[in-house]
Amino acid sequence: MTDEQSPDTDPETGEPAASGAAVQPDQPGRSGRPGPGERGRWQSFGAPVLAVASVIALVLGTLVGWVAFAPHHPGTHSAEAGFARDMSEHHLQAVEMSLLVLGRSDSADVDTLAYDIASAQANQIGQMEAWLRSWGLPTARPGARMTWMEGHETHADHGDMEMGPGAPKMPGMASAEEMQQLRDAEGEEAEILFLQLMITHHISGVDMAQAAVDLADDPEVVRIAQAMVNAQQSEIDLMTDMLADRDAEPREDLTEMGPHEDHGSDEDAATATDDGAADDDAHDDGGHDH
Repeated sequence: MTDEQSPDTDPETGEPAASGAAVQPDQPGRSGRPGPGERGRWQSFGAPVLAVASVIALVLGTLVGWVAFAPHHPGTHSAEAGFARDMSEHHLQAVEMSLLVLGRSDSADVDTLAYDIASAQANQIGQMEAWLRSWGLPTARPGARMTWMEGHETHADHGDMEMGPGAPKMPGMASAEEMQQLRDAEGEEAEILFLQLMITHHISGVDMAQAAVDLADDPEVVRIAQAMVNAQQSEIDLMTDMLADRDAEPREDLTEMGPHEDHGSDEDAATATDDGAADDDAHDDGGHDH
């Protein structure tokens, strides 16, 4: 025999191959490695499957991240939205009263106070309307005024409000008749009426802002509402002193309000004014003595 194997010899064992059996050199199971056919099938199907799985994982990760970190805006019936809508309307009358007394009083202090109130509250209106737009909410309220405050204790008895044409739309707001009286007044009479009406207006403004502090979850709304509480309470104290200088008194019993507790620094209040909220120190620059 020669060293060369017969064509019918098994190439691995050297044994004669079975008659009629074809030799399969790359069959799996012989060496434990996939044959060229199996490798081709993996390249054809495995790589696309892996790519699809990677895309799905990326999409799922993006969705989870979006849900976890996406901003959660207040809803239309939230305390934040109710406060922004009602306080904007409340502020509009304060701005109107302040503009009415400007030029009708004989006091530079009253004029400065009126200008400060009009400026601060006009800015606050703009800020609160901007909140609503950023939350994707309409500025028009979906129901009755003040419903977001239900159950919150206030200084004013909202159940005793006048009804009918010309009546105040919200607690603390002047009636149509009182607004006409302010238009007709001059000199010290205008000053006293303005101070009395604005004190009443501010008392309800403090109630509303304090309700937002207690009920809202949005930290920016809470911060600005607290600055409003501090600024308007400070202005109530100032206007009470200004009435005393004119031998007059507030129409409201201020003893029920208790002492003024300032929960924010002057720096915080000043920052709130720059953002469109009130400034506790605005009247110091106008020569007023708190």
